[in-house]
Amino acid sequence: MNLEDNLWQDKYGGDEQNPSERSRRSIASQSHLADTTAGRTASRSNSGNKNRSNRLDPPDVEHDRSHHRSSRRGQDPSAADDTSAYYRRRRNHTSADPGMEIVVHRSGIDPPDLRNNPRDIGSSAIEQSLNARRKRTGNRRKASGSFKDTELAKLRIPAHSADESSAAASSEKPNAKKRRKRKNEISSSSNGSTASKADRATRKSINFNENVTIYSAASQASHYDVSDNDSDYSSHDERTDLDEDNFDENAVDEDVSFDESENYSRELVDINDDRTKESSLFSDEHGNLKAVNFVIHRPCTIFSFLIAICLFLTLLLNILVFRTAENGNPFTVPVNEFDIHDIRSIQYDSLRLARDEVVESRKASVYDGQTVLKQSELADVAYWVFESETPNGLFGSPESIQAMKDAYDIFYQDSGFKNYCQLDYRAPLANNSSERECSKPLTPLLMYYPSSWDEEKASAVIEALKVSENVDLFNNLALCVIRGLYCELVPNITFQDQVWAAQLGGMISNITSTWDMSGSLVSNITQVTELASYLIQVDIFKGLVDFGFDKGFSSENPVSQYSRGVVFWGGPLEDRVSGSEAAEKDADDSDGEKRKEFIKSNYLSDMNNQANSGTHRTINSYYFMTAIIGDTILAIVTQDALLAIFSFIFVFFWIRINTQSWFLAFVGLFEIFFSIPVAWFIFTVIFQIKYFATLNSLAIFVVAAIGADDIFIFMDAYKQSQYHPELLGDLSTRMSWVYRRTGVAMAITSATTCAAFLCTLITPLTSIQSFGIFAAVVIFIDYVLVMSLFCTAVVIYHQRFESTAKYGCCCPCGVQSPTPTEKARFALEANGDTDMKRDRVSEFFRHRVAKFVQVPFHRLVFGLIFVVWMSVALWQALKLEPTKENEQFLNENHPLQKSITILNEQFETANDDLGLKVYYAWGLEEVSRDGVNRLLDPENFGRPNYVKNFDFNQQCQSDLLAFCDDLKTNPKYKELIKRREGLGAVYCFVEELAAYNIKGNLSDCEYVKKGAFKNETWQVDPASLSAIIPNFLAQKTCFDEEGIETIGSRYSTEIGWDGSSLRYAAIAAESDVLSPFGQVAESVTRKEYDQFVQIASEVDDIISTSCGGNVITTDLDEKFVFMNNQNIYVKSALQSSWLGVTIAFIVLLLSTRVFHIAFFASVSIICVLISVIAVMVMLGWFLGSIESILIAIIAGFSVDYVVHLAHAYEVAKGDTYERITEAFGDLGISVFNGMITSVVASLPLFFCQLQFFAKFGTFLCLTIMFSWIFANFGFMSVLATLKIPLKEKGCRL
Repeated sequence: MNLEDNLWQDKYGGDEQNPSERSRRSIASQSHLADTTAGRTASRSNSGNKNRSNRLDPPDVEHDRSHHRSSRRGQDPSAADDTSAYYRRRRNHTSADPGMEIVVHRSGIDPPDLRNNPRDIGSSAIEQSLNARRKRTGNRRKASGSFKDTELAKLRIPAHSADESSAAASSEKPNAKKRRKRKNEISSSSNGSTASKADRATRKSINFNENVTIYSAASQASHYDVSDNDSDYSSHDERTDLDEDNFDENAVDEDVSFDESENYSRELVDINDDRTKESSLFSDEHGNLKAVNFVIHRPCTIFSFLIAICLFLTLLLNILVFRTAENGNPFTVPVNEFDIHDIRSIQYDSLRLARDEVVESRKASVYDGQTVLKQSELADVAYWVFESETPNGLFGSPESIQAMKDAYDIFYQDSGFKNYCQLDYRAPLANNSSERECSKPLTPLLMYYPSSWDEEKASAVIEALKVSENVDLFNNLALCVIRGLYCELVPNITFQDQVWAAQLGGMISNITSTWDMSGSLVSNITQVTELASYLIQVDIFKGLVDFGFDKGFSSENPVSQYSRGVVFWGGPLEDRVSGSEAAEKDADDSDGEKRKEFIKSNYLSDMNNQANSGTHRTINSYYFMTAIIGDTILAIVTQDALLAIFSFIFVFFWIRINTQSWFLAFVGLFEIFFSIPVAWFIFTVIFQIKYFATLNSLAIFVVAAIGADDIFIFMDAYKQSQYHPELLGDLSTRMSWVYRRTGVAMAITSATTCAAFLCTLITPLTSIQSFGIFAAVVIFIDYVLVMSLFCTAVVIYHQRFESTAKYGCCCPCGVQSPTPTEKARFALEANGDTDMKRDRVSEFFRHRVAKFVQVPFHRLVFGLIFVVWMSVALWQALKLEPTKENEQFLNENHPLQKSITILNEQFETANDDLGLKVYYAWGLEEVSRDGVNRLLDPENFGRPNYVKNFDFNQQCQSDLLAFCDDLKTNPKYKELIKRREGLGAVYCFVEELAAYNIKGNLSDCEYVKKGAFKNETWQVDPASLSAIIPNFLAQKTCFDEEGIETIGSRYSTEIGWDGSSLRYAAIAAESDVLSPFGQVAESVTRKEYDQFVQIASEVDDIISTSCGGNVITTDLDEKFVFMNNQNIYVKSALQSSWLGVTIAFIVLLLSTRVFHIAFFASVSIICVLISVIAVMVMLGWFLGSIESILIAIIAGFSVDYVVHLAHAYEVAKGDTYERITEAFGDLGISVFNGMITSVVASLPLFFCQLQFFAKFGTFLCLTIMFSWIFANFGFMSVLATLKIPLKEKGCRL
């Protein structure tokens, strides 16, 4: 048994707090134990200690060393005097370890019995280690002129008196004296008595020849005979190596004498005890972490337990969340997303919640038992969108027109379509026919395929309308002359003008009455297009033509590059008696499934062929339909998910390449993936947060990037520990160092990232709050799993797989002996004074990158580049604006997105388009928000409040009707309120209620539309409302072109009847600019909103006086609240990002305690923030919901790399350049691997069709790249330039 067989058991004093100090000590020179020995060596004779440092080596010893040096140089060693002797003496005492042995041998040669022992492993490495030691000690002897050829320090038992001790101490070297004094002070204070020291000083001295190794035979056995993976490595602590610096040269040729007293073994134990420290809550007496010790003792048990916990929590999540979710969807439907304290959202919920409450209350009394006719209601629509490929436009050639008609013929040429289309109940049944026809599609092709065409009439109309004065005159007279409405509003009307307007209106009506797409294509298509360009200027006929032509189409430019059309699908598929809401929903769902299957089996193939770009030469066709759009989106999501899976596959293989272990790669991917369900369980079950936003799915990409970074940091620290000899005493010491080193760095980055995500809580938008909290929990769980599960996996890897990793062994192959830690130590010893060569990437960062940054000229170039770029970036970043249009859902080149984009951007709001309904309601108070927390209860928006003194009296009715007439006819509202047939599109139930109160029914719609009831007493007595309203709600409205819509359906929001009383009354008007389907720029919406609010303020004083209560002005399509959201996006992005930077600075300052490091690291984060925003602007992005979230979390993403380098720089020793070298050498490869993983993993997201993922991939790539560049070449260059020194102790600020 020789020296190196015991080296792994030395704790090197357990000093984990100052690894850099300990790194100056080599394996061959353990000064801590030497100090302990020197402290106990109270005496040798003064003559034996004086002038020892000047004594020359004895000839025989010098000859013996020459023998070994000759052997190392390849010379013949036969001339050397092989005088090696082996001595062993075993002492067994009841008060000490009965297996304690003293092994003494010379020249570092193993005793024959141990050398030949089959358990004596690693002998060749040991012999190389011994030779290297002799070379080093010989070199030191030559340099100092003193005799220091011993392998270990000579152990001395304290002398017989304090006088001898002081005499001996006087002859020691100054450093030894200092160490001895300090050790004696520590020993005295710990033991509390010097008497015991004196007693031990009386024991007999023991002189060791060259090597003295104290070890426990039982410990040796326990080390070599490890039976399972939970082996007790703490037995290593029972071995110790002694320092060669205090070896007594007089003992070279002396035999070893032993004290026979029974206190001897206790003295040896005392020597070991002096090397320990007091244990604490987290560390043991050797300074190793207790948690690490526990993991090393039971790695497989802990590993299995952690895996089981992850799987168990995932199972519970499935039971408690997924199985109880509606339709199996655990995500919260993203509706009603707004600031609940904003005035827009308050008014929105005041009306919405009141509407829902009264509709539910009156449903049983009004709607139950009513029959809904077969296919009488609109159940779905199929949109066709066309794009011209020629400059003549879509209507410039018969070929293009016929190509568009082919799209509609797919349905209308099929007899089965009648069973699913919306039936036309307006027209009377044909003779001898009991079946109704399908409603005609809404398309301009109706005029190109009329049942008949009169070219003369068409030419006469065109000529009349070519004169702009005629158009203005006709628009002024049409309501009165053609419709017979509001003639009192047309002053100075002449009979001649009336006749002319009537004749022109009659001709136009005759022409348009034949537009049914039942005939052949008109031969003179140019005349049809020209007529349409003039009719679009006529108010009452505009709605017949404006829907299908783009916004560039006019009489001056009769060319339309885009067109659109709608095919109507009806429901229910059979006559249905209305019942409960749940029953109707089930019936609608059943009809929807039948409709979808019918379309997929009969039409979908033809629709795809029509939309194929190669089908038609002159046009491109696009379609979408609600029934099948879900399948389309699902296919897109599946395709994008496959791309996202590639990202995870790359992460897996990159972890495998860097860890060189399939086992660690699988565990790494496992902990990354299972961070999601574990965090989800905590988020939903423990925190009881029920709002789980769709944005939360981004967390999987967040944790993939950050989790991989943490794995690389941990694994690289483990690899680097093999180059620190003071850490290779045992696995506990090594892993404690790795745990401390990585735990602090990753804790800083994880805390900063979590804080950055939690900064999203400052936004009032619940979906963003939910994402921020969930992402923070995911990052925290990932950190916990890395420090527990992955740490345990590394211990198992060390014990079982590491030596066989290069062969691909990934199954339990048994505990390895010698362990990789022992092999690493042997390699260091064999390498001698030469530095061990590390992997090429680490060496590149240590010697190339670090040196490159240290060159002043290079830093100057960096500085110039950064200044120029940041100037441009700041200029571009300041141009960031809120979104001005609908946020694209898909890639702009996807057919579905193209059709949506064309619809949103290429068409004005047509007469047949639904405009945004803006409501003016009286009788409501603001909603009560008491107890509302949408994170905990997404369905709770508050409680509606009603005005107690609301009175729908005669005066209130009159004022409401006057308000309706003003909205319809006032010219100043022409650009604000949509016009239909020359009148404003206003929903005014009062006029139909008035006619019903007089007539008792609504069969005479002309009486209603012309307002003939105004000449009579039409007001309803409030006391009669309970008798009138129920029957009134069941009447067919006069303003439905299909003739099937009821009053209760048309005015479901306007009439606040709850079955017993009228709780509120409302009037609605359609916006001419805003649509309920799309989003526009905040400035556009705000302009319209301000005008509608101005109207409310003008009439509220009048109506509120007669009706009671103040007006509530809102829409129910969330356009006004989204307008406010757009403003919130800007504020939240700025506030969250700057708050994230501030938090990062505070965390850095607290962790490093160095102001300039925290400050410059924060500046680096700010540079990343500005740079990413600048590139977003350059890419044409606007500040929408996705961009706002991304900007808010930039600080959290960009902090990792600079924090790792800052922490490595702060803990390193030496001057600035030495610290930079150490920082790059230790963490350069980790940061690089993290950057490569995140960037490459983000690349597949660039090709996703869902913009949600595509933008996140771009953002992730930009943030990571800029973070890496600024951290490595910006932050480190500033530190290298300023060279601000760091204090080793005390306040470092």
